[in-house]
Amino acid sequence: TLPAVRSLRTDIGLAMATATAFGFTYAAHAPLLPLISAEFVLSDVQAGLIATALFLAAAVTMLLAGDAADRYPPRAVNTFGLAVALAGNVASGLAPSYEVLLLAKAIGGVGAGLGFLSGLRYIARRYGASRAHFGHGLYGGGFPLGSAIALWVMPSFAGAWGWRGAFLATSVAMAAVLLMWLRATPVPKMTRPGDVRDAVRCPNCWWTAVQHAAGFGLTLAAGTWMTTYLLREFGLPLDASGLLGSVLLVLAVVARPVGGFLLAREHLGSLTVMRLAQVSIISGIALLAFPERPLAVAMVGAVAVGFGGGAPYAAVFNTAAASLRSAPSAAQGLTGLGGLVGTLAGAPAMGYAIQSWGFSSAWLILGLLSIAALAVTFVMRGEEQLVSDSARGHRAAAGP
Repeated sequence: TLPAVRSLRTDIGLAMATATAFGFTYAAHAPLLPLISAEFVLSDVQAGLIATALFLAAAVTMLLAGDAADRYPPRAVNTFGLAVALAGNVASGLAPSYEVLLLAKAIGGVGAGLGFLSGLRYIARRYGASRAHFGHGLYGGGFPLGSAIALWVMPSFAGAWGWRGAFLATSVAMAAVLLMWLRATPVPKMTRPGDVRDAVRCPNCWWTAVQHAAGFGLTLAAGTWMTTYLLREFGLPLDASGLLGSVLLVLAVVARPVGGFLLAREHLGSLTVMRLAQVSIISGIALLAFPERPLAVAMVGAVAVGFGGGAPYAAVFNTAAASLRSAPSAAQGLTGLGGLVGTLAGAPAMGYAIQSWGFSSAWLILGLLSIAALAVTFVMRGEEQLVSDSARGHRAAAGP
């Protein structure tokens, strides 16, 4: 039993490492925006589109290939996705123009779209019949951890080697993660009768997409601009702004496993976790947007947004899988698409609001998204209800 437990822990750790690598590519450019914008002479809106290129490509990949992790072995799909993301990171460092940089980030987005879903399915298959919520929480925590690492290290690397050298240096670490991931235990594919078309026809899958848009999407949109927010609003140096800005993402790293643990031990229901998370986000955004707020108040707001953005991860994705048992990967793909759309729209919308009216208006946009997600929790069904309904259906089909 002990070797099997150790093997499971090792595999979940390796899966989390791949999530960290993908998460790094999400935000690698964020602390370098002042340097990139200066070289390519970009407006705030153009700078926001750098993240949009990555997330748009990931969104299209999830939409068109959302069931790839059910049709092929999940570890193989994740490996391919990580290799493509690595290629995109290298290309970002070599980009001679703004347009090529957008293309490089889009390549990374294709890899991230494939890797994200296959990691979720890998963990579900690796746990087997056991509740995988905590494992999903740990895996999900890798994404904001990677983004936080980007905020920590990229300014220093750029100071030493320039922003291009920062991309190339960190690509070495991504390559090491790829090699380590090849040691993970393979799991078989599990062919399902459904596909992404069934997910599109699933109302509850759309509601989980809204939740992820107001969790991951909102957190990444906020994280993209957090460094610039601290730089402009409080006059902090770039290194300090990147370090403090990462607090929003670090809290998501902790909150995702915490949310998964509470669900795995059945301390809270999935809908309760989602509602508490949105209340935390709304409170945090109010503090960030408050006029003339001191730095300490802004940081409390960032903590609240980070925790609220991370806590419902396992609840949302396990609810998505339970919503469409004939195609769980496709359902999770549609949910993931919601998060990407949140970032896709959120990053440039914040850029436009900042450029036109200032940061308070940008935070208001995110607050409205969180309020909408809170309202949705009163019309959707949670994982527990869906599992109960499915069990009753099976008993009824079996007959007396």
